Amino acid sequence: MNKLLSVAAAAAVSSCAFGSLTYNQNFDSMGSTNQTVVGSGAINAQGVIAGLDGLWQAARIAGTGSTALVATSNDGSGNSGGIFNYAQPSSDPDRALGALASNSTTAAFGVAITNTSGLTLDTITITFDAMMFRTSTVAVNKLLFAYGFSSGSATATDFLSSSGLTADAQGDIVGGTPVPSNGVLNPAASTLVSFTLTSIVWTDGSTLFLRWSDFNDGGNDAGLAIDNFSLVAVPTPGSLALLGVAGLVARRRR
Repeated sequence: MNKLLSVAAAAAVSSCAFGSLTYNQNFDSMGSTNQTVVGSGAINAQGVIAGLDGLWQAARIAGTGSTALVATSNDGSGNSGGIFNYAQPSSDPDRALGALASNSTTAAFGVAITNTSGLTLDTITITFDAMMFRTSTVAVNKLLFAYGFSSGSATATDFLSSSGLTADAQGDIVGGTPVPSNGVLNPAASTLVSFTLTSIVWTDGSTLFLRWSDFNDGGNDAGLAIDNFSLVAVPTPGSLALLGVAGLVARRRR
């Protein structure tokens, strides 16, 4: 299980990484079994995805269904809408978290990370593998990325459906070219995605929300996912300068 880590404060700034916050998740702790999403079911009702670290959530954001979501263990052969715990073969320990849309279930998933660094962070680099386990038939499918903070209109109870999040196409998960008849893409397609959000004001103690939302495209939809997620956030130069002064004063008092 991966945990949220923050670099402990020291007496003085030792490197540009000092005071940074890092978070990693490879989704392997879900294992090859279905994982419940407790509290989900009704439109926009969020629930924590079992088997992870308690930070990842999922919700039905559109569709006619009302049953609770399950992160279904699958290799891309499933064509029902929902959240998926993907791997190829489905018993492989290397897991990925994904979604596929249908008339009954169009889903979103995301993560809520609290700044525990003690500083205001303003540059966030996000890296992950964008994967496709099942092909589409008519349109290039996407999982659309957006982000927001607890100081804005997004909250821990609605960030998967909040209109207050900021869309950023850098983080979109984009499927491949449609094929006449869709099915398992074996091996799954994988593309490394890496981008940086700058001039961000992520204050100490506030929460960053990251969301990937699906859309029920025409034809049969693709099964898209993320794996090997990594986030590194660094503080503002002003925060580092203040911390440096504090460290200097602390040394003089010794």
